[in-house]
Amino acid sequence: MIGDAGSKPSPTVGVHMTSANIVDAYISTKETLYDAGIDDDFFLDLVASRLLVERIGETNNQDWWDSRVLSETGRARLSEVTPKTQLKSRINLAIKVGRKAESDRLPDDSISLFSFGPQVESRLTAAIEGIESNDELTLKALESLSIQSLDEGWTDAVIAETESNISAASAIEPVQEPGAGDAFLVEEGGYTQDEVGPEKWGLLTSLLRGYGYCTDRLRVPD
Repeated sequence: MIGDAGSKPSPTVGVHMTSANIVDAYISTKETLYDAGIDDDFFLDLVASRLLVERIGETNNQDWWDSRVLSETGRARLSEVTPKTQLKSRINLAIKVGRKAESDRLPDDSISLFSFGPQVESRLTAAIEGIESNDELTLKALESLSIQSLDEGWTDAVIAETESNISAASAIEPVQEPGAGDAFLVEEGGYTQDEVGPEKWGLLTSLLRGYGYCTDRLRVPD
């Protein structure tokens, strides 16, 4: 499904000018997560994707949600409260922001970028809890992102960074493209929890592709 958020002020800078920065931020984020102790390939791609989307949607970027947790200001505030665990705190808070935005717009129990179902999420939570306490690990590449407008397909370059982990057979194509306010189905029949695991790479790709349709407003794919 895709849920709409309100429109925002007219943008001035196109994503075609910053697509390299988006990919660089994604790669840098994966490296930071790995250095922090997350070594599962899928979790690295999933968390990095979530943080990238959350940062692009923050108040001083696309304004999809009321958050600056991944901005320099957010780091400074959390460092004052939890200096040794600021990275873990920022990740958890960012995921909560994205999950809340999606849950407000989607039916209950939907599989979405910020919610892969209880089986995957319980394992991911454990991985995040295992992040090392290190105040030198930051997300500065995300902090520096300044994206005031997006072109359709802006996630394609990010998807290309995960293609080595996705077989052609697991790639899932949407059954329809979204229009204004339309439902955007990744898979018409949906997925059971047992099916999410084997299809996780294809689902991640399709959900990222769905976010690639978000240009002038937030539309949440599931």
